[in-house]
Amino acid sequence: MLNKIVSRRTLLAGAALWLVGTSSTMAQSDKVLDVYIFNYSDQTLLDVSVNQVRMGSPGPYPYSGRRNKVGARFNDGPQTVTWRVAGTGGQESGPIVRSSNTPTMGEIPSDARNLSIHIYPDFTVEFNFSRRVPVLSKRGEAIDADYRRRKAAQSGAS
Repeated sequence: MLNKIVSRRTLLAGAALWLVGTSSTMAQSDKVLDVYIFNYSDQTLLDVSVNQVRMGSPGPYPYSGRRNKVGARFNDGPQTVTWRVAGTGGQESGPIVRSSNTPTMGEIPSDARNLSIHIYPDFTVEFNFSRRVPVLSKRGEAIDADYRRRKAAQSGAS
């Protein structure tokens, strides 16, 4: 009788330690973040996905950068980013496009709450982390300045 109790306790203790070890390993490699997608092209992107998990469909620049997904789970390391480019009217779509680079999460900061995915017209992708609402990337700021110059020139010409 005592052997059965000891073996049950041993089994339960072993299972509890295994669960604690598994959850702590997962906690170190996985992070839950809200996702913002910045699309710097002049076309709507459909079904932006990171490692086959759909993140959202950002509009053309400057109508992007809004939160697209709440509570997405990410891990460190290289990521596969894909999307489709919308046709006329924003509904028709072309083939799936894969980023020309393989962006990596690197080590996700412990205080990060948001992931901003920056997709550039040359199909490269960049990830940035933030505690608060994300902003344009450095490369995005240059694209924004060019966009504002063109808009000002169009307004001045009218």
